[in-house]
Amino acid sequence: MFEPFVWMFKTEGFEKHFLYLFFMYIKFFVPAIICLVIGLVSMHNPIVMASFFGLSILLFIAPLLCIQGYFWELTQNIISRAWDISAANVYNGKIKEIYRVELPEIKTTRFIWRGIASGVATVMMLLPFALLVTSGTFLAAFSSLPITTALLLYVFLCAFIPALLWNYAVRDSVFAVWNIRKAIYIMGNYTGKYIWNTLLFIIFYLVDYALIAAIAFILGLNNIEPGFWSGIRLLIFYIFSYIQYLYCIYVYAYLLGTIAPPHEG
Repeated sequence: MFEPFVWMFKTEGFEKHFLYLFFMYIKFFVPAIICLVIGLVSMHNPIVMASFFGLSILLFIAPLLCIQGYFWELTQNIISRAWDISAANVYNGKIKEIYRVELPEIKTTRFIWRGIASGVATVMMLLPFALLVTSGTFLAAFSSLPITTALLLYVFLCAFIPALLWNYAVRDSVFAVWNIRKAIYIMGNYTGKYIWNTLLFIIFYLVDYALIAAIAFILGLNNIEPGFWSGIRLLIFYIFSYIQYLYCIYVYAYLLGTIAPPHEG
């Protein structure tokens, strides 16, 4: 039950990867600021100014894309996880099978590209749902249903999302999010694990949100005024939130990557 929340600490190279992600924004922030300053001092040349402003924006966005790409590469590795055999030194007839996950090879360019692709895949996945639920026919039929039935229908449609995202992670194709047949197969053959991981995902998300809100309240960010100590409190909050966000990446990747057994990947 606790494996999704602790598995990363037992994985070789985790510290190196975590530090890589932690300093990701710093590595891009400095050149982004330089480009921004060059753009500001080049206002006499609109082309140069626009070019450096655009480059600055890209550099500010790059860390987010890189981290997103890392998440999907990590999820793909978890889906393709191998089995290890764990047994006591003195043979007692008890053998335990455990997962062995290899962290993705650090390739910043690859992560950024995967981050861009994942954004396209997410839009492609949500677009059919958006067109469906906003169509006149659906809205007319939906509004005529009892509230309980309507909510169940909405939950049913949302239940496909983890399976479609799982398929995108393993196939690395933006069109994989339209493979409804595979989603139904995963949901139908591994229903128990699918529901359990989805519930853990939702519960962990709510706990994570509550923890962030509690830290913000403790630091008094709901009534903050300009000043040195206010800046310190904001800095503490941002660092804590960022560390928590990076930790969540590993938890969510594990929950998504293990909704089906390794051989399905």
